[in-house]
Amino acid sequence: MTGNTARHMWRSQSCWKRFLASVHLSFLVGLCILVMSTADSRADILSGRYILPPQAVDTQFSVRVLGGQPVKGRFGTVKGEMVLNAQRPESSRVRVTVDLRSVETNNDRVTGFLKSSAMFNVSEFPTAEFESYSVRLIGETTAQVEGFLTMRGTRQRTSLEVELEPAGNRQTIAIEANGGFFRSLYGMDAGLPIYADKVRLQIKGTGKRS
Repeated sequence: MTGNTARHMWRSQSCWKRFLASVHLSFLVGLCILVMSTADSRADILSGRYILPPQAVDTQFSVRVLGGQPVKGRFGTVKGEMVLNAQRPESSRVRVTVDLRSVETNNDRVTGFLKSSAMFNVSEFPTAEFESYSVRLIGETTAQVEGFLTMRGTRQRTSLEVELEPAGNRQTIAIEANGGFFRSLYGMDAGLPIYADKVRLQIKGTGKRS
C-alpha cells in the first residue's frame, strides 16, 4: 500500500466517523426536542377550567387506631372546581366543598359520633372548604397544592398531592389527590391519642371541562 493510498483511506475513515457522530448527535437532539415537546403538549392538554360534580367525586378518609383497625369512611357529597394553567402553574387554583352531613362509615354509632358536636358538629358547621393559594408542579402531571382548609369555623393550612390524567376526549380529566389534616387543630380532640390526630384523605374523581 502506497503512502497516498493510506492517507486517502485514513481521510475516508475520518470523514465517515465524523458523519456518524454528526448523525448520532442530530438524533439525540431531535429525540430531546420530541420528548420535551410531547411533555409540553401533554401538560397543555390539561390546561383549562374543570367542574367536579358531586356524583363524580369519591372522597375516602381513614384514622389510625392504636392497637386496632383504622376507622374508615367517606363523604358522599363533595364538589369543586379547578383552573389549571400548564404554562403558569402559579396561576392555577383549586376549590373543593365537602358536605360534612354526608359522612358515612360502616357503623351507625361511629357515623353519629362523627356528626356530633364533639367532632364535625354538622348542625352548626355543615360544610368544610379547601381553597388553594399555591399550585406547584412536581412532575409532568403531578402538582403539590397548598391551601387553606376551613372547618368548624377554623381555617388552617394543609396540602394535597394531586395526580392528573387527561381522558381520551380531552373534555374530562381524571384526578387523584392525597393529603390530610390534624383534627385537633379544629377542636376535634376526642379519643386522642388512641385515635390518631391525623385524618388521611384520598380523593378520586373526574372533572369536566367547562
